[in-house]
Amino acid sequence: MKLSVSLIKINRFNSFSEFTHASSPRYFKNQLGKIEQYDFTKKDDLQKYNIHMTQFMKMVQSEKKIPYLLNQVHSDQIFVLKDVSQTHEQIAKVKADAIITHLSKIPIGIFTADCIPILICDPRLQVVAAIHAGRKGTFQSIVNKTIMAMKREYGCHPEDLVAGLGLGIKGCCYEIPENCLGPFENKIPFNPPFVKSIGGGKFLLNLYAVNTQEMIDAGLLPENIFLSEECTFCSPMKYFSYRREGQTGRILTFIMLQ
Repeated sequence: MKLSVSLIKINRFNSFSEFTHASSPRYFKNQLGKIEQYDFTKKDDLQKYNIHMTQFMKMVQSEKKIPYLLNQVHSDQIFVLKDVSQTHEQIAKVKADAIITHLSKIPIGIFTADCIPILICDPRLQVVAAIHAGRKGTFQSIVNKTIMAMKREYGCHPEDLVAGLGLGIKGCCYEIPENCLGPFENKIPFNPPFVKSIGGGKFLLNLYAVNTQEMIDAGLLPENIFLSEECTFCSPMKYFSYRREGQTGRILTFIMLQ
């Protein structure tokens, strides 16, 4: 099977000229022309991390070697990047799961391996956000809270926003037990497209549907919300999946104002 080494873009979300975005595939072609697997697990091999990060950013033609990344903790905390003097190391210590900025040519990003990376842009006011929306973050309404923060910090209007839901595990594969579904009781109806019972006290949860509805409820126009068509769990040769593999790599998704 031929391995894909192309950058991943969200369909139609890529048509906006105000920003650029991409997600990393599982494999890339290194400087020697050999196929290699991305490894962004900094703790294991810092040198490899830096080489792979630089390679990815070179592919997306960014002047910055690495994007600004958070210490993701499955929370509803949001960080606003306004000061260009802050270092990558300083921001990497911030415990949060969404980052917002108005700074141009400054890439911001999120790591995932089944959770949904959600990108939001206000083309009019030139503001972007990157959100890590797993089950816990979705339950805590991190998407709505990020939209509210964009309104509060920059005066964004939800109807002006465009959003892209990137690579993650789809409702076809995200199986959870009833006790994990319980917290969503007052958030969504327990029926399709949000939830599907598969018997034995197990359910399929569609995080794409939940987050899409939350954005619409917050004021985004349905025609301004774009979804990735692929499922990380279903594509072992293309993407990492924590659900499928347990210990695994990470997908890097970034957005940057032009």
